[in-house]
Amino acid sequence: MLLQGNLQEFSLPNIFQLVKMSAKSGALTIRRDGEQGKIFFRDGMIYYAFSSPQLLPLGERLIKAGAISGTELDKALAAQKKAGEGARIGSILLDQGRIDRGTLEQAVREQIQDTAFNFFSWSDGEFEFGAEESPPEEDILVEMSVETVIMEGCRRIDEWELIFEQLGSLERVPHLAYADHVDSEGSLTLTAEEWRVIVHIDGHADINTILRDCGLDRFCGAKVIYGLFSSGLINVSEPVIETIGKGPSVAIRGPIDIYNEVFLNTLTDSNVVKQLRVELIDEKEIEVPVLAGQLAAGNGSAEGGDLAAASGGHGGEDVLVFTAASTCPEQAWKRLAGESSAWVLLANANDADSLRSTRADLEFVKSLGKVAYVVATYMSMAGEEMTAKQITKALGLEARTPVLPCQLRDRESVAGVVRAALDLAGARAAS
Repeated sequence: MLLQGNLQEFSLPNIFQLVKMSAKSGALTIRRDGEQGKIFFRDGMIYYAFSSPQLLPLGERLIKAGAISGTELDKALAAQKKAGEGARIGSILLDQGRIDRGTLEQAVREQIQDTAFNFFSWSDGEFEFGAEESPPEEDILVEMSVETVIMEGCRRIDEWELIFEQLGSLERVPHLAYADHVDSEGSLTLTAEEWRVIVHIDGHADINTILRDCGLDRFCGAKVIYGLFSSGLINVSEPVIETIGKGPSVAIRGPIDIYNEVFLNTLTDSNVVKQLRVELIDEKEIEVPVLAGQLAAGNGSAEGGDLAAASGGHGGEDVLVFTAASTCPEQAWKRLAGESSAWVLLANANDADSLRSTRADLEFVKSLGKVAYVVATYMSMAGEEMTAKQITKALGLEARTPVLPCQLRDRESVAGVVRAALDLAGARAAS
């Protein structure tokens, strides 16, 4: 059977049905830039699937399901490496007594469903069917009907639409709430899945972050959050980073994440929000962890009031201060922070070698055009700190670029740095 084409012309459910009706055996290969996968058929039945890059490797899937621990997986991986090529992680876990066959079958079944669901979301991509092609040697194969996979894929699409309709952006932050029915019933019973989600709801992590950390697959976790929301046990607040470009905002950029995080926690008295922005770059979804804090105008603190007053022509507005992980691709940084009012570049002032990463950060900020930025220096170890003049020379800064010593754990110090960045943005806006 010759079967090939583009998903724009022939939908995946229709392709599945055609293979099923012809009772063919082989592999359906689906690809687009940077991604591809295979779904294997035997006599018209689906019995294995995988994608590259892999959505969730088998070992990680078993950890998320609570079937094994990270330590147990590490031991199994070591045994796999020792056994050499052909050793399968599932078989090793079975032999070690870490899991039973039913658990492994369920993990493979979920892998098939997740892979098919991922392909169902593609609006474009090339496909071709190779007759009699078999999967590489695997731990276990699970036979599933085409109708079951199609129904599951369509059901997930429908439920995702409902989840988004009710919760909105997955960058919203859930908070525990008081439900009247709990008071009337006098008790509350949570399922194991609900417990795995609810322990991560701390008023700081957004839904995307919770879905990553809760140990459930993304779809199941989202369903649990939707159920908690519908029952009144949680409410959700708007995404903090949504205000970038709409009001005063300051991006904090430095080569070491922990120092960026300390700066932000000190500034906000640890009132930060953990958001997980998902960006599509070169046809790949890239997760960008973001920490953000919002300083309310008129919050009663001297620093907060001064920051609001120095908000670059936005007097009286809240000020958003945020940072992203150092692993964030430059393209994602531009999308996330390109419209920031001002930038703070954190620089390690121990010695000239410590400034190498700051030079790259400086080039990136300059590539954005005429943006306001200041350089804030800190010491990562005891010693003699470089002077502002030495740092200006080492980084090739203009003489007028502010270079400010900063004590990362002193709120007045970090607030002064942010205030200086906003003052500079305000002066540029006025001129």
